[in-house]
Amino acid sequence: MNTALLLSILSLGSTAIAIARYRPKMKRNIGPLHPRFEQLMMIVAIGFALATFVSGPHVAAVVIAILAALPALLFLVATETSGLPAIQPALATGTCAPDFTALDSSGGEVRLSDLRGSPLLLKFYRGYWCHYCIAELEQLAGFESRFTALGVKLVAVSSDTVEELAKFRSKHDWNILLLADPDLAAHRLYNLAHRTFTPRRGPFRELAIPTSILIDADGRVLWYELARDFRVRPQAEAILDLARGFLRNAPRPRLDAQAA
Repeated sequence: MNTALLLSILSLGSTAIAIARYRPKMKRNIGPLHPRFEQLMMIVAIGFALATFVSGPHVAAVVIAILAALPALLFLVATETSGLPAIQPALATGTCAPDFTALDSSGGEVRLSDLRGSPLLLKFYRGYWCHYCIAELEQLAGFESRFTALGVKLVAVSSDTVEELAKFRSKHDWNILLLADPDLAAHRLYNLAHRTFTPRRGPFRELAIPTSILIDADGRVLWYELARDFRVRPQAEAILDLARGFLRNAPRPRLDAQAA
């Protein structure tokens, strides 16, 4: 086999291994989740790709090497620039959460104020393609029955379209109200959007700053937290304990994740 072709295949294989291994989980951590193995494999992939380019002319090998190197490079950029901007959201504890209307996964209109009458946990997340968001929602769904016992509804808003949301919901049997905000109207209302790199509809566009907001039955904000790193999210159990403290008039418990 031609040396350039062999190197390009090794490059593509390294990228494929890293992608296959990249499945972030919501572990009990309070620090960044560093995908070190995956990053190393991406560096190896880029190394093989560069070796392909200098090993001699071979059209097929160069094409394969480019197909391997581009996602590897984008992965490294995404995972090494995970810090989020420090902003002041357009809400404050003790005041009513800004009202908005969004579409659910079936295309029906949902108005936030129509959900009053019971407390709710409002989540802003990046989208169906974000593994950290999926892991966060999956963990939250695992605690859904406990939130329901407190009377807390779970609502999650992303920049996904209704069509994307419908496909996403069909794969996940979660009792979470998923809302589509493709124009980022609700995100901007809360000042929770920023322009950054994204592997979907990118390469750069506005995305949500992952945020958790606890709202009481009258629509007032009890607590909120913005992610400082898109790889670090508050644990569902910690939020549940926090909700118990607010909703049962108990002293506020300590939240393990960093407060914004």
